[in-house]
Amino acid sequence: MKRLSIITILCTLTALSACKKFLDKSPLDQYSDDTYWTTEQDAVKFASRIYEFLPSADFFVCYEGMSDNAFSKTASWGNTLRNAQLIGNSTFVATTDYLGDEWQYGQVRHCLEFLDHVDAVPDMNETLKKRLKAEVKVSLAYRYFMMTMLFRDVPLVTKVFATPAASDVPQDKKVLVLTQVIKWLDEAAADLPASYTGEDKGRFTQGAAWGLKARVLLYNGDYAAAAAAAKQVIDSKVYSLYPDYYNSFQQEGDYSAESIISYIHVKELRANGLRDILGINSVSGGTLYLDPLPSLVDDYESAAGYYPFTKDPAYDVHAPWKNRDPRLNATIYYPGSTLANDKVYDPINNPIDKIGGDKATYTGYAFKKMFDKTDLEARDNGGNDWKILRYAEVLLTYAEAANEAGGPSADISSALNEIRSRAKMPDVATTFALNGWTMSKETLRTFIRHERRIELAGEGHRYFDILRWRIGQQALNGPVYTLDASAGLTDIPATGGKTNKYPKTKLEDRHFSTDKFYVWPVPQSILDQARKLQQQPEWK
Repeated sequence: MKRLSIITILCTLTALSACKKFLDKSPLDQYSDDTYWTTEQDAVKFASRIYEFLPSADFFVCYEGMSDNAFSKTASWGNTLRNAQLIGNSTFVATTDYLGDEWQYGQVRHCLEFLDHVDAVPDMNETLKKRLKAEVKVSLAYRYFMMTMLFRDVPLVTKVFATPAASDVPQDKKVLVLTQVIKWLDEAAADLPASYTGEDKGRFTQGAAWGLKARVLLYNGDYAAAAAAAKQVIDSKVYSLYPDYYNSFQQEGDYSAESIISYIHVKELRANGLRDILGINSVSGGTLYLDPLPSLVDDYESAAGYYPFTKDPAYDVHAPWKNRDPRLNATIYYPGSTLANDKVYDPINNPIDKIGGDKATYTGYAFKKMFDKTDLEARDNGGNDWKILRYAEVLLTYAEAANEAGGPSADISSALNEIRSRAKMPDVATTFALNGWTMSKETLRTFIRHERRIELAGEGHRYFDILRWRIGQQALNGPVYTLDASAGLTDIPATGGKTNKYPKTKLEDRHFSTDKFYVWPVPQSILDQARKLQQQPEWK
């Protein structure tokens, strides 16, 4: 049974904010500081609200549709999901609705209000106060990190403004913002515990601060420091990989030793909303608004380690998904897959799952690992948590950063082998030898980037990797297609009027043709409310 303490607090605070709207008002005029900040429990409740600001499953998964991992065709539904197609094909503009979903200063304001007022709480336990301040600093760091990744330069606000006029401030340089982000994370790590027990499980730990710091540094090219931060997490011995890759994303994997930061979902109180986005119609009445692309599916190695998988002597054009990296079967439903309700997935013939049909896949594939396997009823949503930061990512961060900083090493191979061993894939040395690759910084870089895409598929990271590696013109430019089953598929019987063939069909063109798409425009709705903010030079 999942512990509900944080969820219960958040539900209480959600109700409070619905009537008080204290996050959205400037100046703060909806409750009295004199009456609210009177007990230790007030402080705990206020600080706990930061976990509601973390990215939920149905929000962050949409970043897959912005990458070459997935396709979203939802021009009339779902806010961020609606934008996934526009951003994925680079047709978004400054006036695109909901582009400001990540330009979020409500979270910043809430955090700063806590830091401003918590010292006034009488007779508060000092250790608890330090810990809550540290949790809030991690929240601040995450929000500013996300904004700089997308918008580059953003206003660095470190105090609560008394009036709307005072809050009209210009952007600060990204490097200045990131310096403050790292400062917050360092301060937080010093005051956070290594782990929690009981009802506090799920809160930010010291490892969360270190792991987020490693991600921030990696994404911004400070490789030596990123490797060092990731190594702190590794050397702490607090975290480890969950034994089973697929089940690590299911409810049984929640609160596991692999989970470092998660958005906590509970089906009865705060379900994850993935049924509409990822759910297959014949399983749960889902609508499959987000579908894996062949680009991702074809990137999985063969089970023996051949890359591309078509090099494997055992490759069968009529059963292309057999004898592949086991993470393919764990992550993606393909024609012939066994669904969670033990039915066979047939997007070629099944009327309700047929490619291009209403509430069916567009590509021929569907995501599997993030979708709660217990969701077998129509109009149901899952209770499995969204894994924001997990130990496997830390190992990948260490491998990439250490390779960029100093080239191949035994420690890098060890980190990668830990991930591949869990996946039941050959180790690094065996895979390189099998494919005739020579070990070098460059070949290992290519391998690490591939391993990162496969291990983290479906989790929303690929879009940010495309941005930071600056491969948009290669990954997000040109046509995208459905699966190609023109040769016929062994696992789909061509009997009784059915067919086991489907032609490769174009879905859309993508247009990441210039460097302007490496940064998002400041949303026009934000600019219209401010005099000192400036539009990005690339978008003027």
